Amino acid sequence: MPTHAEAMANELAARGVQYVFGLPGGEIVAFIDACRRAGMRFLLTGHEASAAWMAQVVGQITGIPGVCATTLGPGATNLVTAVANAWLDRAPMLAITAQIPASAIETMTHQRLPLDRLFGPITKASFSVKSNTAGLVNHAMTLAATPRPGPVHIALASDIAIQEAFGANTASVHSSTKIVELPDISGPLNAAKRPLVVIGLGATPADASAIRSLIDQLQAPFLVTPKVKGIVPEDHPLFAGVASGMAIDRDILETIRAADLILAIGFDPVECDKTWFADVEVVSIDCVSMAEGRYQPLEAIGDIASLAAALRPDPKPWPADLLDQRRNAIRREPASGLSPLRLIEELRSVFPRDGIATCDVGSHKLLMGQFWRSYEPGTFFMSNGLSGMGFGLPAAIAAQLVHPEKPVLAVVGDGGMLMMLHDLALIRELGLPIIIVVLSDRSLSLIRVSEERRGITPYGVDFTPPDFAKIAEAFGIPARKAQSIQEARDAVERALAARTSLLVDVPIDYREYYDLV
Repeated sequence: MPTHAEAMANELAARGVQYVFGLPGGEIVAFIDACRRAGMRFLLTGHEASAAWMAQVVGQITGIPGVCATTLGPGATNLVTAVANAWLDRAPMLAITAQIPASAIETMTHQRLPLDRLFGPITKASFSVKSNTAGLVNHAMTLAATPRPGPVHIALASDIAIQEAFGANTASVHSSTKIVELPDISGPLNAAKRPLVVIGLGATPADASAIRSLIDQLQAPFLVTPKVKGIVPEDHPLFAGVASGMAIDRDILETIRAADLILAIGFDPVECDKTWFADVEVVSIDCVSMAEGRYQPLEAIGDIASLAAALRPDPKPWPADLLDQRRNAIRREPASGLSPLRLIEELRSVFPRDGIATCDVGSHKLLMGQFWRSYEPGTFFMSNGLSGMGFGLPAAIAAQLVHPEKPVLAVVGDGGMLMMLHDLALIRELGLPIIIVVLSDRSLSLIRVSEERRGITPYGVDFTPPDFAKIAEAFGIPARKAQSIQEARDAVERALAARTSLLVDVPIDYREYYDLV
């Protein structure tokens, strides 16, 4: 008879889990050892948040919930930011934490936390292992992947982990999305003169072909949200930009206001930091309802690809001069000198079309989200619903593990890089050919810009960053401290050709952000 830890590990392996990310503690080692024996690889991260971010991105890419595991107490609390990130980025993930021995939890207060109440508000569910363990894990994995996807938490008491799990051999049962007959949205769509398509994170790579066919038939411009960049190639003649909360946001909002109807495909308001969606007419096709508060679209709920294919709209092209005006509005000329926009354009020019880019949080995120052109689904990753710093490098590690054959680029700020230096150890250990570009502006520039726009003297945002190139070399990773954007581009191009890891520390002038964000 397997133990509860073994039953959990066996069920995870049966569901296709290959990696478990985390930091061990004495209370969780039985589970980690069971994962090893079940054929899964435990990858030691430098911080629990990195483990959860890696699990999140694995889940987003594969559709199989990524798994992270930590000890109780501080191990559990260190997961919170990244679990909340998965919650607001709608990412399938399973977070497993240890807990005080069940036999002593009423008496032992050391490191005792109410984990169900800690994780309950930021997960789809929080469970404790008691019985029927394989069934519980199977249910948790299915729940995490069911639209809208999200994190699920399981607490495993250290004494229960090594006890026999009677009745644990429950067969796995998987669910699928079904089409639901709901109001017909074709009427408002055919009545519109200038519809605008907005594609959001509910759309998956499996929906890409049907969505592109619908856009080609409708002949109306489209916007994407950052989490779904590449779902339709951004060199498509009807691409009108990224909405919203990215760079040049006012121009994107003008494009939205120029439409008389929004056709939302998998659109989730969690991605937007402005509530424009509550003030326009919206018809929506999605896998679940997104209606909330003043956002009350006319919705058709079901399989997105099937719903998109079922729509047969009349072509609704915008006037050519208006379309040209709105497409021109998303173009910007980089500033002279150490321009972050120029750096992004130069990196894009040498990076393969199907390569994967990850992005951290800061001013550079707004530029990457808007100006980094993505051409294939699943090739761009950023934290957006929560917008948590520290995401970029763990996301790159996860993407490289899932797609070892693809080039992976992480674009991070110097503030975010300070938060994730520990991840360099795992990159070196695994020999991952990840390219890291650090935009060094010696400031938390997004906050600095915000302070100055409010008439506040910049305070508490500037710092002296270390020499990241020397730090990377100390970890055993090739590095270069570039003196120009051209030098950074050339170094990245050489690393791509050699398929080697590289960190490039690039000085940039944050003053360009004032005109773009």
